[in-house]
Amino acid sequence: MIRRFVRRGFTLIELLVVIAIIAVLIGLLLPAVQKVREAANRMSCQNNLKQVALAAHNYESTHSKLPPGWYGPTPTAKDSGFAWTYQHVGLLSFLLPYIEQENVYKLMQVQWDPNLPIAGNPGVPPGNNWWGGLPAPFGPANFNAAQTRIKNLICPSDNPYESVTGTFVTLHSAFNTLTGGYLPNNTGNNGGQVLGRTNYVGVNGILAGSLLGAPAAFQQRYGPQANTYGFFVGMLTNRGELTLGQATAQDGTANTLLIGESLGGTAQGQRDFSYSWMGCGALPMYWGLGTTRPPADPTAAQWYRFSSKHTGIVQFAMGDGSVKGVKHGQTTTPLSNDWFVMAEMAGIREAGVLDRSPLLVQ
Repeated sequence: MIRRFVRRGFTLIELLVVIAIIAVLIGLLLPAVQKVREAANRMSCQNNLKQVALAAHNYESTHSKLPPGWYGPTPTAKDSGFAWTYQHVGLLSFLLPYIEQENVYKLMQVQWDPNLPIAGNPGVPPGNNWWGGLPAPFGPANFNAAQTRIKNLICPSDNPYESVTGTFVTLHSAFNTLTGGYLPNNTGNNGGQVLGRTNYVGVNGILAGSLLGAPAAFQQRYGPQANTYGFFVGMLTNRGELTLGQATAQDGTANTLLIGESLGGTAQGQRDFSYSWMGCGALPMYWGLGTTRPPADPTAAQWYRFSSKHTGIVQFAMGDGSVKGVKHGQTTTPLSNDWFVMAEMAGIREAGVLDRSPLLVQ
């Protein structure tokens, strides 16, 4: 007896139905996967910020003061205008030994001792920037060290190495202005494209070192002592020597911003700028928190704002080492209520009493 076996295939319609079902399932699953990935990135970023904050704590324990935000003008001219002739080395350079990057710190050769007004080692002339002003072997040594890529200084939700215009090598805040200097890309071996980059910078108040008069709204809220933008001084300033203990009782380290994240450039379209970890030490809070909107939007992420690619928030390490998310709110509108809340969070000794809970995400 002969038995016949028949293999029946799928019809075209059945295949199309199966493909459609798979496409729908992928469409439903993909957002969930993206949310899980972003949640993991956000937690990793929190850990990075916490480690940098703890490094600042360890630095204070060793030196009895917080690290400087950056090395700009010397103590006799702290609030002078921007000049290329200072070292301009930034916060993270001082913290390298405390984040397991001591080998990179040693590569710099010039140990940037914050106790000295200019460069630290004998024979090093004063007033020369880290990316090229110092004579050999110091200038090349620092520039070479600055090319090191340090994974823990990058937010995993971002890729600052995508920037196409250049990399900022310094940020200087004084006299109600923020001056940033960058090395353009595609300019040979000294171009900005070779530099190691970061998403993390210190908080230096509203406009660190500012001596110019503040709006009347300052005095209306805080009294006659609030006569300059420098009233909201942050923990990390030019050649700063503040301590965590100098936070007022009302402010407290748990309520004061220490280190935050920033894209260092635009968030949409073609990325323009990024920050180098060697030179970009601290930012003022004057321009608020940038969003991931198109660059033309007045609230968009730009090089002069704290910003992130985390949905709806920018993350900050507080003075006590905890990490909190801060909502954008109306922080890009100067003198708005949210702006003053942000200012109080950035300041170390103004003793502000505004409710911070609307902007904070635990």
